[in-house]
Amino acid sequence: MLKLYGSPNTRTIRALWTLEETGLSYDYVRLDFEGGEQQRPPYLKINPNAKVPSLEVDGQVLLETNAICRYIAEQAPDAGLIPDSALERAQMNQWCDFQLSELEPPPWMIIKNLRVYPDAVKLDNQALQAAMNYEADRAMGILAKGIKASGYVLESGFSLADIQLAVTLMTYLKAKMSIKEPKVLDYLKRCCDRPAIAKLQAMGDLSRFNL
Repeated sequence: MLKLYGSPNTRTIRALWTLEETGLSYDYVRLDFEGGEQQRPPYLKINPNAKVPSLEVDGQVLLETNAICRYIAEQAPDAGLIPDSALERAQMNQWCDFQLSELEPPPWMIIKNLRVYPDAVKLDNQALQAAMNYEADRAMGILAKGIKASGYVLESGFSLADIQLAVTLMTYLKAKMSIKEPKVLDYLKRCCDRPAIAKLQAMGDLSRFNL
């Protein structure tokens, strides 16, 4: 049995979405993130980084969201989240890497500066916003060019890469950053029309938002 530790409206959404797409059975331990439960000794024994999600598999613990999602997807090949062809698997990994290195930093830097950094190290918000808007526009342009005729970033259709990218795009909304590329906004709407998203919203782990 898979046991996922997480918290609503965090990177946990990626792991939950992947689990729901695969149909695998899992236990879900919802942590009180706002109350600091991730900082307490019982959870620090599981994840010393005090972050979510974490996945427990047969007494072993997996950390880092992309690694967790890839492991889950690999356990359910019939779900089709990982392509059959070696080239498309590489392309999927390319977009997962792009999500981490290019698409995610702008909204995450804004959020960390507002909510995480202590006052002594906070950056000038106006200057940071300008720089991150520049980076965001560049990343969005690349993503817009990468969306295929299938409506997703792989020719074969929806994959694990789309889960990673779509959840990151949701982070832009959380950071009150605009998604200026119409093609990217349509892409996000398409991804969010999947039944797994409605399930996560019904569970209370993903807030409803307007697109």
